[in-house]
Amino acid sequence: VSLQTFSRDQLMSDIPEWNDIQRYVRGAWRMMNGRADGLDELDFSEDGFWQSFHAITMSLPPLILGWIVYANDLVAVRPDSGSRLSIIGRAAFIDLAAWVLPIVILAFLAGPLGISRRFSPYVVASNWGSMVASWLTVPATLARMFLSGWPALMAILNVLIYIGIVVLVYRLTHVALKKSYGWSAGFFLVFLVGSLLMVITLQNLLGIS
Repeated sequence: VSLQTFSRDQLMSDIPEWNDIQRYVRGAWRMMNGRADGLDELDFSEDGFWQSFHAITMSLPPLILGWIVYANDLVAVRPDSGSRLSIIGRAAFIDLAAWVLPIVILAFLAGPLGISRRFSPYVVASNWGSMVASWLTVPATLARMFLSGWPALMAILNVLIYIGIVVLVYRLTHVALKKSYGWSAGFFLVFLVGSLLMVITLQNLLGIS
């Protein structure tokens, strides 16, 4: 699948059936646990590639909750940062950009990196895996809401959750790319650091760092 095959019809393609969504999530979860047979649950056709971006839509509930909590926290610390609604809008733009832009960049680098054949499987698996990861952040978001009076406990819980997510996503990356552990680790580290730098840069540019 290449960016040249993109069309309006594909962008507006129907959301997968519920049974298919369950299968895709099950496959991504198995990959996150290091199970290569999770690949068999995913759809790597052209339609499956573009439909995997509907994982963003299905990630909106935990994402929106996170944006609201982030806006409340930022307004409490920096009242001059703008209204809650504007902060939510900027946070949403940043998160969605951090989801999509690395994939666009990877599309142009897949050839030089020697993963052209694994690009589509990686993107499909990554999209559904990111949806799983988004829902796994809910406990951390709730901790920020209800454990603000216990910052040490909140910090420990957040760190444990995010370390767990990083490990799960790395496993998915390794299974999807079918490369050596060292190669997958290097790719994942660059991808992770690049995404974090993108988020930090956009936060600074949009005034919500």
